[in-house]
Amino acid sequence: MIFDGDVSGFQAGLALGVASMASVGPNNLMMMREGLVRGRMTFVASLVWASYVALIAASYLLAASIAGIAPSLRTILTWCGLAAISWFALQSLRAAAAAGRMEEQEEHGETGRSCLLRVLRVVWMNPLTYIELLLIPATLGQSFDATDARLQFVAALVLMATLCCYAYAFGGRLIASVLRHRASLRLFDFISGLILSAVALSMAASLLSEALP
Repeated sequence: MIFDGDVSGFQAGLALGVASMASVGPNNLMMMREGLVRGRMTFVASLVWASYVALIAASYLLAASIAGIAPSLRTILTWCGLAAISWFALQSLRAAAAAGRMEEQEEHGETGRSCLLRVLRVVWMNPLTYIELLLIPATLGQSFDATDARLQFVAALVLMATLCCYAYAFGGRLIASVLRHRASLRLFDFISGLILSAVALSMAASLLSEALP
C-alpha cells in the first residue's frame, strides 16, 4: 500500500485501518464468534483492542529499527502466518464437527482467566497480527516526515482498531439475536474453517510463486 504526498497521516491511517477491518482472519472471527455465543464479548473485544494498541504504539516508537528489517522479517512472519492460519482453520472445522461437545462446554462457561489466556493466545500467537499492526504501520509511518503526521497516522489506526474490535464482537451478538438456533454456531464454525482454508491456500500460492524462480 503506497500513499502519495497529498494524503495526510490521518487519511493513511484510516485507509490502512479499513483494510485491516475488511480482512477476515482468526482475530476477527474469534470476536464475532464470542458475540454469537453470547459470551464475554466486551471483555474479549477490549483484550484484543488493548493488544492492537500496544502493537501500534510499538510500531511508532520502534519505526526506524523495524522498518529497516521489515522485508525479511515480513517474509518469515508470512510463512509462520500460513502455518497459524492453517491451524486455526483446522480448529474451526473440528469445532463444527464436534458441535455436541462444544455446546456442552459453552453451556458450562469458562473462567475469566481461561478466557484471558484463550484470547491472548489467538492474538499474540498469530504472526499476521504483527505484520498488520507492527511491520506495515512502522514502514508506512516512516514515509511521513513531520511528527504531527506520524501521530495522526497512529491516532487513525487506534480509532479504526476500536471500531474493528467492538464492531465484530457486537456484530456477532446481532447475528445471534436473529439466528437463535445452535445450528448457527456449527454453521459459523464451518464457514470460518472454509474461509481460513481459502486464505491459507491463497497465502501458500503467493509464497510459492515468490520462492520459485
